[in-house]
Amino acid sequence: MIRVLAALTACLALFASPAHAADDIWKRADTRHFTIYSTGDEDDLTAFARDLERFDGLLRFWYDKPDRPGKDPITIYLLDGSRGVQKLLGSRGVAGYYSPHIEGTYAVAHRGGGGWRSLTGQRVLFHEYAHHFMFNEFAVPAPAWLIEGFAEFLATVEFGEDGSWTYGKPATHRGAELRYFDDAQIERLLSWPDGERRLIAGFYGWSWGLTHMLYTAPDRGARISAYIERLSAGEKPLPAARAVFGDLRQLERQLERHVRGDMEYGVSSETFPWSQDVALSTLPVAEGRMLELHLRRMGGHKLEDTRDDLAAFAQAGALSADAYAEMAMAEMWLEERQREKYKEEHEDDDAVEDKEMGGPYFVAAEAAADRALALDASHLRANIVKGRILSHRLYEDGNTDGEAWAQARRHFQIANRTDPTNAEALYRFARSYAREGREGPMMHDAYLAAFNRAPQTRAFRVGLAYDLARLGRHDDGIALLQMLANDPHFPKPGRRAIERIEAMRESGTKFPDLSDIDEDFEPDDDEDDDKE
Repeated sequence: MIRVLAALTACLALFASPAHAADDIWKRADTRHFTIYSTGDEDDLTAFARDLERFDGLLRFWYDKPDRPGKDPITIYLLDGSRGVQKLLGSRGVAGYYSPHIEGTYAVAHRGGGGWRSLTGQRVLFHEYAHHFMFNEFAVPAPAWLIEGFAEFLATVEFGEDGSWTYGKPATHRGAELRYFDDAQIERLLSWPDGERRLIAGFYGWSWGLTHMLYTAPDRGARISAYIERLSAGEKPLPAARAVFGDLRQLERQLERHVRGDMEYGVSSETFPWSQDVALSTLPVAEGRMLELHLRRMGGHKLEDTRDDLAAFAQAGALSADAYAEMAMAEMWLEERQREKYKEEHEDDDAVEDKEMGGPYFVAAEAAADRALALDASHLRANIVKGRILSHRLYEDGNTDGEAWAQARRHFQIANRTDPTNAEALYRFARSYAREGREGPMMHDAYLAAFNRAPQTRAFRVGLAYDLARLGRHDDGIALLQMLANDPHFPKPGRRAIERIEAMRESGTKFPDLSDIDEDFEPDDDEDDDKE
C-alpha cells in the first residue's frame, strides 16, 4: 500500500507540474511502415524515420518485393541510450531488441552512438528490420546461419546525403567474436540446429561472414538462392551445400580468408522508390506517461512495480481504462511466472498435478479487466484480456457448455469491431474454437487474416499451420513452420508444432494434442526476442 501511495503521489505531481523539459516530451512519427516514439529533437526523429523507410525501399528494390497493403506497422521506441534499453529489460549488454509479440510487433533501440561495438541505434534497427522483412516476404525454409547472416549483412547499410547507398561494410561489432572463435566449423554452421541444442561458438560472426562472402561474390548471392531451392525441395542441409558450394572444407578455407582479408563493399547511386512522408505529433503528458508504463510492462523487468505504478496512474483518473487494461496484462504475466515457478519446483514430483491458472494474480487480472470495461465497454485490450480469462477458465475446467464459450468469444468479437485490423483479436477468436474442441465458422478466415497481417508473429504462424492440418493440408502447415523451426533464437515452437502436425496426420485428429503446454499464454520473459 505504501508503494502504491508513493507512486500515486508521483503521478499527481506529474500532472500538477506546469512545464516539462522538451527532451522529456514524447513525440510520434508515423510513416508508411513504422510508428516511432521518441523524446528529443524532432528533426532527428524525422531523419531517423526517413532512413528506416529508405531502408525498407532498398530491401524491396534489391529483392524485388512489391509493397503489400494490409500489414501492421512496426512500433519503435527510441530511448536516450543503450543503458535505457538495458534498464528496461534488467539485462546488461543489450543495445536494442525486436519482439514479434502477439500484441503487436515492436522494437526498442537508442538514439546514441555505437561505442566500442559500433552498434548504433540505426544499425540495431536495420538488423531487426531485416529479420522482420525476411519473415514477411520470404516463404522459404531459410537455415539458421542465413537468418542471422542476412540481418547482419544488411545492418551495415548506410545512406549518403547525395542519394548514394553503401552495402556490405564489415560488421565490426563481430570482429572480437571472429578473432576469439577462429574456426568456422563449416559443417556445423551449415547444419545447425539439426541435432544441436546450443549455438556453436562464433555462430553470429561466422554466419555474417558466410553471408557477406556469398552476397559480395560476382554472382551476388545466386548460390544462396540455389541452396534455398534445394532445401525447399526437401534436401538435407549438408548434401544441398555440397551440391551448390562444392567441397565444404575448401569453402571453409575460403570463408576464413574472406573474413581476415580486406573486405570489399559496394557503393551505388541507383535510385529506387521509397515513402518519404513523415507525420509528426506530440503526445500529451498523460499519454506519454501511459506509453512509458506500457513499455515497462512489455519489458517485463520489475513487473510488480510496474503493476503498482499502473494502479496509481489509473486512480489518478487519466486514461484509466488503458491503465486498468495494462494492469490486467501485468497481473496475468505475474500469474504465469508464478505458475512456471511452481512447475520448476515440482518437475521431479510425479504426484503433484499441474498448477491451474486461477491464483490471486489471475483473479486480480479479471478484476482489472472488469474495471477497464466498466469505463469503456468497447476497449480493445480489455476485451481481449477478458475473453482470454473466460476461455482459459473454460479450457482448464474442461467445460463444453457452448453458450459459455460463446460468451467468452463475444469479447474477441467486440475487440474486432473496435479495431477490425487487430490481428490478435482475430487469432484469439479462431483459437477459442480450437480450445473448445470444435470447428467454427470463419475459423480459418480469422487465422489466415491474423497471419497475413503479421506473419512474423510466432503464435499466428503456428495457429494457421495447425488449422491447415485440421483441413487436411498437413504438408502446407509444415512448410509454413520450417523457417520458424530454423530460427536461431527460439526454434523449439516450430519443431514442436511440426511434430504435432505429423501426429495429427498419423492419428487423423482435427486438433493437436496440447496437453503438455498451454499455448494460450505467450511467454513474457522475451526469450524469443532478438537482442543485439
